[in-house]
Amino acid sequence: MNTITIIAYVVNCSVCLTVGLIFLLTPAQKTAEGKIESFSMARMCLAGSSFLEGILSFFTVLRILNHQLYMPLNYFTNPLFLYFAVCFDLTASIYLLHGKHLSVRTIIAFIMPVVCVWLTHILVYIPIHGLNFSPSVYNAFLETAPAVFTCYMLYIVLVIEGLGIMWFLSNQISVFRQHIDNYYTGENQSRSRWLIAVGLSLVLYYVVCIIDIALFDPTLDNIFMWIRSSLVLVNGIAFIKCRDVYWDIKPAFVDMDVDHGYIFEPVLKTDHKNNPNNAADATATAIATSGANGDTSADANTVSPENTVAQHHDAFASIDIIVTQWTERPDKPFLKESITIMQVAEQMELNTRLLSNYINNVKGRNFNAWINFLKVEETKRALLADRSRPLGEIAYEMGFTDSAAMSKIFKSVEGMPPSVYRQTH
Repeated sequence: MNTITIIAYVVNCSVCLTVGLIFLLTPAQKTAEGKIESFSMARMCLAGSSFLEGILSFFTVLRILNHQLYMPLNYFTNPLFLYFAVCFDLTASIYLLHGKHLSVRTIIAFIMPVVCVWLTHILVYIPIHGLNFSPSVYNAFLETAPAVFTCYMLYIVLVIEGLGIMWFLSNQISVFRQHIDNYYTGENQSRSRWLIAVGLSLVLYYVVCIIDIALFDPTLDNIFMWIRSSLVLVNGIAFIKCRDVYWDIKPAFVDMDVDHGYIFEPVLKTDHKNNPNNAADATATAIATSGANGDTSADANTVSPENTVAQHHDAFASIDIIVTQWTERPDKPFLKESITIMQVAEQMELNTRLLSNYINNVKGRNFNAWINFLKVEETKRALLADRSRPLGEIAYEMGFTDSAAMSKIFKSVEGMPPSVYRQTH
């Protein structure tokens, strides 16, 4: 049994350290400003996670070779290492999904409870056994009441923070999907789901780890170690394969700033210097600047806390005129197949992020849903204008791939298929 166990842990150690080294030794790409790109940062975080897993497997092998019990590591050491590995992978997921990065204060507040429990565990150990950290002595310590108490404290903290991590990651995925839906349709929209799949595969890995630790069965532990090794390898390959997807969708996130969130400059693509009296431009610029750097000075072109809401309203009111003019154009640009928010923003001479905020907040829809709504409104007029006209011909004119696609979207908006709408109106 020990031979089989050693092989399982040696393989896991080799896989984790190899994947970690590949990630760590791959040259990091940098931005024009010299900052490390988010994809490279995600790769480095995944390397840290792999190293933690590999190091733990290495120490387990040493215990087995020295004929020491290794399963007691599941009491405290394995959950502790697993927690910090989760922190690395959570950070990697944030980078991978172009999420808003956590502040240093938030990170410290997040890890401090676990660090306090770990320090308590050590401080309780030293008065009893001194600095003798041999496996046999530590195993005996784990049977004492103070050690059991710190173990249960660790479990409680990990459960609470684990629920927080799941909530945070689900929120990141939701924001990512909404952002992608605002910018892309078709292939890029579907391929972006692979980045979400990588994040969820990391969650699956930790679910397997938790089950392995909780079962506390040597035979099942061997099986789970092979599963964990396979998941590390698959996740590493999947992450590398998603590199092209990451770069293909990056244009949708060009107005993201690592430290301050979204940056909206320039908000309107008109020349501020040549249009000093453009109220919409000035207001939108003030909102953008305030959102990016927190400036709340009393200058006329900045946003103070008491008038932020009013200026948002004024900016959206001005943008509403531009959007209305665009939707009423004779060429009906919204009927173009697979139109993107970047193309629309370019036609309106608006910043993409500002247009996205307007559509989400004023229209109450994401970009694709808004475009579909406009298409359905135009389809309703076409259906009633000539009741004998074939649905396939109308679908082609409205920018749908076929009549089935038109019927599906029409029903989602109106609650009935176009044929029924034509009969009842």
